[in-house]
Amino acid sequence: MTDIAEHLKASPKPITNKDIQQDYDYFMAQKVAEKMLSDGLISLSEFNKLTQINRDTFSPFLAEIMPKIT
Repeated sequence: MTDIAEHLKASPKPITNKDIQQDYDYFMAQKVAEKMLSDGLISLSEFNKLTQINRDTFSPFLAEIMPKIT
């Protein structure tokens, strides 16, 4: 059986208040990082590092489908 077929058989995970809070915290941290990048306070490389740190720290709900950071 493929990974996709196994994934489709899995029961949906209910979204908790903690999940929502982590997504919100990630969103706010990314907004700050984007502002710092647009204001020239950090480089694109630093922005990418911050984005990865934010994903690791806040574990946003859709992190697994977000684009890879290079």
